[in-house]
Amino acid sequence: MKRFWFFDLDGTLADTDCDIRLAWKDALKDLGLECPDFEKRFVAGPPIEEMAKALFPAEYTDRMALDIRIGFGRHYDNDGFPNTREYPGVLDRVRALNAAGARPFIVTNKRYVGAKAIAAKFSWMDVFEGLYAGDMHKDDPAIGKLRKPELLARVMRELGAEPGDCVMVGDTCSDFEAARKNGIESVGVAWGYGTPGELAEADRMANIPEEI
Repeated sequence: MKRFWFFDLDGTLADTDCDIRLAWKDALKDLGLECPDFEKRFVAGPPIEEMAKALFPAEYTDRMALDIRIGFGRHYDNDGFPNTREYPGVLDRVRALNAAGARPFIVTNKRYVGAKAIAAKFSWMDVFEGLYAGDMHKDDPAIGKLRKPELLARVMRELGAEPGDCVMVGDTCSDFEAARKNGIESVGVAWGYGTPGELAEADRMANIPEEI
């Protein structure tokens, strides 16, 4: 069995879509930004900057992304995540991996503040050894914000984890890209937000948690 297991958060461990959408819509409303087909085009999981570019390709600026990030955080971090739900059976599988000697970690594009708050709400750190987010070093000029491939590479270096002993479990192309660029195996989960095309990029598929 592989020793190091890296789990995505949004769409893999929990259904966070509703609370994320509500915070996004509140942030856009505060900024006077309109996106008529928001419900159809929005996807939970990618970094805020990437999603802003997808929603506003012609109007996008770095300043817009920063304003959305600030507004999103203001709404999302203070709502208590009332609509966020753990996917049934996933944490049981993580516990089983842990009991068998594996070392599970959360590696997410989600903002570190929000990720920590959700992990605390569901007591995930009783099961996972650590939580890593792309913006957790944003105030360190030597590191800054990291995309998931770079974040995963950094985590693997810190842990002394060899590629052949690692697995990335996720639901969207950013997870599988991160795994591929770091030379590790990936498992796609069918219950998340990934499209069939995205899930086809995974090395293996889990249709139910027991298949992880």
